[in-house]
Amino acid sequence: MASTFADLDELVLTCRDHKAKGYISEAVASYRSGAYRASIVSTWIAICFDVIEKIRELALAGDAQAEQLAKEIEDTRVKNDISKALKFEREILEIARDKFELISPIEFIDLQRVQEDRNRCAHPSLASEEQIFTPSAELARVHIRSAVSHLLAHPPAQGKYALDRLLSEINSEYFPHEADKAQIAFLNSPLKKPRQSLVRNLIVILLKDVLKENVEWKHKRRIKAAISAIKSMHPEWYLAALSEKASQILGSLKDDELGRIEAFFRCVNDVWQHLDNGLQQRCKSFVTNLPSENIDDIDFFLSFAPLEKAAEQRVTTYTAKDYANALFFPIPKVIANNFIKSYLAASSFDSANAWSKLIASNAEDFDKNQIIEIITRVLGS
Repeated sequence: MASTFADLDELVLTCRDHKAKGYISEAVASYRSGAYRASIVSTWIAICFDVIEKIRELALAGDAQAEQLAKEIEDTRVKNDISKALKFEREILEIARDKFELISPIEFIDLQRVQEDRNRCAHPSLASEEQIFTPSAELARVHIRSAVSHLLAHPPAQGKYALDRLLSEINSEYFPHEADKAQIAFLNSPLKKPRQSLVRNLIVILLKDVLKENVEWKHKRRIKAAISAIKSMHPEWYLAALSEKASQILGSLKDDELGRIEAFFRCVNDVWQHLDNGLQQRCKSFVTNLPSENIDDIDFFLSFAPLEKAAEQRVTTYTAKDYANALFFPIPKVIANNFIKSYLAASSFDSANAWSKLIASNAEDFDKNQIIEIITRVLGS
């Protein structure tokens, strides 16, 4: 919610399940009429119905643990087993937290307070002899908000199950390579209305994946599309995840693994500002001394503003032999200019011949002015 004091009608509208929405609407109506005990009781009933419906949704989606629990719930209902039903109600929040990760440990504490206050409201014998429990309007309101914002507004998959489902979708050969299509794919996933922790954990895993050794190029494209889609859907949480985790993830690379930063920056081209100064300098030093075996990556670094100067410096120190093993589509202008400069400054026939071969093999990528410069300088000499 944009406001710190949420509108109750707006909260009700965010509820997913119609049964839970009915009970939370009743809780709001009771709150507005001053029946705060009834409001808290209805809020707790809404929580119970919502957890049960989420378990059934997970069961339909193929979660084996949810299927087993859904059968037990139905068996309890059919047999009208009151003791078993009461036991399930007592444990329902632990089930939601521990078995299905529907709520976080912090959210569990808030909802446990709803459960405790519901017991105090519904069982007057638990209060003192002289006075029954009389909740305040503020207490009833905060319980309504906790119930909706922590549980009722969210889809059932939010914990490890949701994370596994999203990763399975991204790893599929049929996941789109374009950000806009990836965003469409995510509209019917747990990312439609996630918790911040789910977004953060997913981004962390994707960033770590792209830094793994020998990642297939198709998978890199899927990761890039997924990250771009997440950025569009949840920009604030995306930036928070980068600020919190990017330096730690990239900083874990050993010196002989730094060649992987090219794929990292391709997938997350707005991450630079979130890296600490020491890590930024390390990346610049690596590109300034980019190994010959990584020469194919130089064209990307030339187009990546934070490392452009370092890449330009490295361009001038590669040899003709280094460039002979490189493939550029097309050749960057900085490199083409270096070919010309090196050719014209060659101190031996072999050196001039090596650079001229590079110019000839990439001739179609040279513009008119570069060609004129070559001809003019050669004829002039």
